Amino acid sequence: MSGIVITSGWVVGLLIGLTVATAVATAAFWDRGRFRVVHRAAGLILVQLLLLLSLAAVVNKQANFYVTLGELFGQGSDTYAQTIPAGSPRLSADGGGQEDLGRWLAEHPAAPGRGVLVPATLAGAATGYALPAQIYLPAGYRADGRELPVVMFLAGYPGTVHSWPESVGVVTALDEAIGAGRLPPLIAVMAEQDPVRGRDSECVDSVHGVRADTYLAADLPEIIHRHFQAATGRQNWALVGYSTGGFCAVNLALRHPDRFAGAASLSGYFRPLIDRSTGDLYQGDLELRRANDPRILIGGARPAPLRLFLTAGLDDRTALRDLKAFAPLVHAPDTARIVADRPGGHNFKTWNAVLPDLFAWLGEQFEATSGTAA
Repeated sequence: MSGIVITSGWVVGLLIGLTVATAVATAAFWDRGRFRVVHRAAGLILVQLLLLLSLAAVVNKQANFYVTLGELFGQGSDTYAQTIPAGSPRLSADGGGQEDLGRWLAEHPAAPGRGVLVPATLAGAATGYALPAQIYLPAGYRADGRELPVVMFLAGYPGTVHSWPESVGVVTALDEAIGAGRLPPLIAVMAEQDPVRGRDSECVDSVHGVRADTYLAADLPEIIHRHFQAATGRQNWALVGYSTGGFCAVNLALRHPDRFAGAASLSGYFRPLIDRSTGDLYQGDLELRRANDPRILIGGARPAPLRLFLTAGLDDRTALRDLKAFAPLVHAPDTARIVADRPGGHNFKTWNAVLPDLFAWLGEQFEATSGTAA
């Protein structure tokens, strides 16, 4: 039961159908039977419960919060079979899957002026994880053979690799920005950051053995370089995340300044968390926790400066408070672009609205280095 995919259309349709059928049955038997007060009350309560479940299922399907029942009830699982489309390529650092990728691209040509979104399983050499991803390739990819900069997009928790393209609308926004020349062509990787389904990894290498940091910062860049026209050099790589993904982006960039030159936090936070969704990631290891605390890391010495983009909506009080506490800690040669004067809460609409500002910031980083190593 825990493996039932609750974002499936048939699950949502079944709940809606049950709601309608129960409402019809309640109306049909309203004046029948001996215990009318009891069956009327029971019918009304059941209809209301099913209506709430149906609404929750529709919202969950649109936002991609939880994929399975197990995730919904916090039951971790190491399987991602439900989120990987049949026939999608499985790519590894040793070159495995390249032929499958070529075949997939040939069978799924992009529309004129539009990029293509490739669903894939990315199998890491260092961790052994094989996790899903959605990889955006811009219009004209492979046309001139040039190497392209890369942005890794990290979702919040709960969330999936579908959250950025389907809920935030980043693919459509990328097509428009690149087509209008406001952003250079780039590769966007919507990566899975939680090796165990239903458990928030915070994108760290935890004491109990989950190696999310290693997968995201070592395995994924290696795979992307191997299979796609990805530029090398830190100046050609950036991280972007919303909510929990915002913490992930900033923390990973601070921990790996040799691999990433920029990080963007959309309504993120800047302190390592331990709660019900994460479990005890550090198990009392204070040094490990401090090593994943952006408030401490931002003050440390790095071989090259870091560019940050920090934003939160005016109605998102918690994220706005965290942003205002962290921003003063950023000092030269590091830089921070702050967007904290826009209405909006902790939601996809707010993050979609800030994409033009984000892309302008990314464009400043990539325009000078697009197609080159830095």
